[in-house]
Amino acid sequence: MSSADDFNKPDYLGLEGMVRSMTWFGDFRSEVREKARVSDLVLISSVPILLSLIFLLPESIQNALILDYGDYSIFNLWSSAFVHRGFDHFSNNLAAYCVLIGPIYLLFVLANERKLFRYTFLSLLFILPFVIALINIAVLGSGTGAGFSGIGSAFFGLLPVSLFLFINNKVSEKIEPTHGVVLFLIAAGIIALTYSGVTAAAGILLIAVLLTIYDIYQIGLDEAKNAAVELTSMEGYFELVMITSLLFLISPVLLFPQDIAQGDGAVNILSHYLGLVFGFFGPTTYLVYRRRRQ
Repeated sequence: MSSADDFNKPDYLGLEGMVRSMTWFGDFRSEVREKARVSDLVLISSVPILLSLIFLLPESIQNALILDYGDYSIFNLWSSAFVHRGFDHFSNNLAAYCVLIGPIYLLFVLANERKLFRYTFLSLLFILPFVIALINIAVLGSGTGAGFSGIGSAFFGLLPVSLFLFINNKVSEKIEPTHGVVLFLIAAGIIALTYSGVTAAAGILLIAVLLTIYDIYQIGLDEAKNAAVELTSMEGYFELVMITSLLFLISPVLLFPQDIAQGDGAVNILSHYLGLVFGFFGPTTYLVYRRRRQ
C-alpha cells in the first residue's frame, strides 16, 4: 500500500515532467489541428503533384519547357522552374520542398498569418520564376535553365522569416522579423567560406555578432532572456523553432557545393543565390512596410 509520504517523494522517474511535457505537446497538437486547413494542404500538395506530372511527360514535351537563354518565350520563363533534367535533379528538389514546407506552414499559421503564407507561397510560385529567369538571361546570356532549385532556395530563405514572425506574434513583440538578418548573415558567412575563404567568412560572421549585440541592446537584455525562457518552455513549439533554425543553417551546404560541376552540367548557384535572397528579403521587406503602416 502507498502511504501519504509517497506523494511527497522526489519524482525520480520524471513522471511529473513527462505529464507536463505531454500537456505541452497536447496543446501544440491541438492548435495545429485547429488552425490547419484542408485548402492549405491542397495548395501545398499542388507543387509535388505538378512537379511529378511534368517529370512524367514525354521527353520532347519536357525539352520544350526548358528555358533557352538566347531564344525564349514568356511561358518558358515560368515553365523552366518546374521541369528537371533527370531523376536525381527532380527527386532532390522534390525532397527539399517536402522537408521545408511543413515547418514554414506551421509557423505561419501558428503565428496567425495564414493569409500572408498564401500570398507569399503563390508569389514564389508565379512571380519569382520570372524574376530568376530574367536575371539569369541578363547575367549568363547563353545556355539553358531548368529546375525548381531556385524556388526551393526561396523556401530556404523563408525559414527565418517564418521563425521570427512566429516569435514576434506569439512570444515577444519586441523581437521582429528583421532580426532574422543575423541568421541570414550566418548562412552568408558559411557560403563565403566555401567560395571566398576564411577572411571573407570571418568578416561576415563578425558583422553577425555585432548585429546580434545591437539587437539584444535594442530589445533589452531582460526581454531577450524572458523570451528565451518562455520559448524553451513551449514544448512542441520550441522543437519546431529549433528544427526550422537547423534547416536554414544547413542550407548553405545543400545549396552551394564546393564543386559546382555535377555530371555533364553545373549547379546554377546564381539561381540559388537569387532564391535565397528573394525568399528572405521579399517577405521581410513587406513585413517592415506593414508594421510602419499600422
